[in-house]
Amino acid sequence: MKRSGLWRLNVVLLLLLGLLAMLSTAAGVKWYGPLSWFSASHLTQQILLTIRLPRTLAAILVGGMLALSGQLMQNVSHNPIADPSILGVNAGAMLALMIGGLMGLNLNIFNSLWLSILGAGLAFVVVLGLAMRRRGLDVLRFILGGTVVSSLITCIAYAIGILTNQTAQYRNLLVGGFANVTMPQVHALLVVMVILVIGVACFHKELSLLILDDSTARGLGVRPARTRLLASVLVVLSAAMAVAVGGNIGFVGLGVPQLVSFWHPDRLERNVLPTMLLGASFMLTVDILAKTLNRPNELPLSALSAICGGIFLMVMLNHKKVVVA
Repeated sequence: MKRSGLWRLNVVLLLLLGLLAMLSTAAGVKWYGPLSWFSASHLTQQILLTIRLPRTLAAILVGGMLALSGQLMQNVSHNPIADPSILGVNAGAMLALMIGGLMGLNLNIFNSLWLSILGAGLAFVVVLGLAMRRRGLDVLRFILGGTVVSSLITCIAYAIGILTNQTAQYRNLLVGGFANVTMPQVHALLVVMVILVIGVACFHKELSLLILDDSTARGLGVRPARTRLLASVLVVLSAAMAVAVGGNIGFVGLGVPQLVSFWHPDRLERNVLPTMLLGASFMLTVDILAKTLNRPNELPLSALSAICGGIFLMVMLNHKKVVVA
């Protein structure tokens, strides 16, 4: 696809995101029309500004961050099915937040962020340790080890919730959701998003060349170990913040980069914007379904995301679009 094709793709995805954002602010237990923003009712405006708008913005930012994190992770691991949720990063952040809450820590924005980063980082180090060999990173062990660690941590988190009778309190962490998002949390997400985008923009050449083998990358002036460390830090930071706000949501970073790559096969830096736009649109779509399909109750966001992501992965595997190295 030529540059003009990429421009058209970005415009289409931007328009889609705008439509979904308007639908997201309107959807819920009660539907609000476009004119509700100008309603004379103070209660209506408060609901839109303090509940619907932060939730919509959080879904956009979390979806974009997770999608871009998945794209980075796939470059780092040389594997097209790598994803922060599969590699235990999301589960590690979730478990750390639960343990912190049970220990009596106030899970404000600051504490939630450092706890999430600590848990996500430790989980990632464990998975990386399982996958490293003398010749370097074993891609298959990286994915398999991540899947095992992620499943183990998730089971531990559920067990802790059941044994302490705190499952309801940590429901948002366990199953994902944006029901209680506040504007300060949106501001924190925005800060991490800016850090992620700046990091990718400053090191786009090195990150793009990670898809090559290490000797070829070194010949082109890249230091693979340092670049992988940078990418890993960005992934852990963004995934940790996403979990701290939206809970354990998976499969966004798996399917979205693959779909963008199918539509527009190109270097990482040229696919950053469409990946983020599609990730945001996907998360908005799932969130709209979660809060409207079973009103007034909400469906688990992580389950809906996993269903969509699982179907997508099975279709791709069936058509041999994904090859596990």
